[in-house]
Amino acid sequence: MSDTPTTTGFSAIIKHPQYFISTGDTQFLAQNVLFKVHRYFFEREPSSFREIFSDSDGNTKPYTLDVKPEDFAHFLWVFYDEDFEYENQPLERWLVILRLATRWGFGKVRKLVVRQLEKLDLQPIDKIKIYSDFKIDAQLLIPSYSTLAKSPTLPSLSEAAKLDIETILRLTMVRERALQKAAEDGCRSPTSASAGDEDVKRFICEIFGLPNTSMTKPPNTVAEGSSADGVDDTTESLVPTLQNPTPGGKKKKHANANGNSNANGQYTNGKTFPF
Repeated sequence: MSDTPTTTGFSAIIKHPQYFISTGDTQFLAQNVLFKVHRYFFEREPSSFREIFSDSDGNTKPYTLDVKPEDFAHFLWVFYDEDFEYENQPLERWLVILRLATRWGFGKVRKLVVRQLEKLDLQPIDKIKIYSDFKIDAQLLIPSYSTLAKSPTLPSLSEAAKLDIETILRLTMVRERALQKAAEDGCRSPTSASAGDEDVKRFICEIFGLPNTSMTKPPNTVAEGSSADGVDDTTESLVPTLQNPTPGGKKKKHANANGNSNANGQYTNGKTFPF
């Protein structure tokens, strides 16, 4: 595969060294980097791309994406990693993938990212910040809330600034309830850390409005097809690679092709999609 730049009006289009795949059937342009990949990965679950493809079926020109090339490459890595080497990846990579998966509506990719985040040793405040920003299941934050509530010291101002005021107030309420419970139980020098783990969890669930699963089902019981951390962990949610046979037949074509070039002559279908 040649990576010789293609000169256009204002910039040179270069092919991505890894993700310009000869057997690909769809092209994307991120800034001046051209990707050629397999459309199947963008159609197999409901996402923004399904609508885009249906509106321009038959288009042979690249779809222009408003993302950085390196970020799009990270996202494609999820689909094309032949060895499923998801372990020991840096947090920054997973956050890029999570942001794009959320933005584009890739629910299964989000589940994959959450499973990997659960394996990382994240600081409680960082985890709360990430999970809150991306609206990830708040029950997965109960251990982080508990750690902060039972900590003998308060977070530094710079750390606390990562959280919104409502979260800080709720954590303060949990600490006060835990301190009160420790005193009621006869602790001579009570602190929030003196309260029992189950008591603290109960306070967290009450104050943050979360269901207390330990009170609603027998301990050590995990629903079939789910993991203990509350994230769907069935094999169906794993992302297959191109080592598997290309699934499905060709979709019925619609006579709606928009193949205009942009002002500077770059390969494009005349649309820049805001994602």
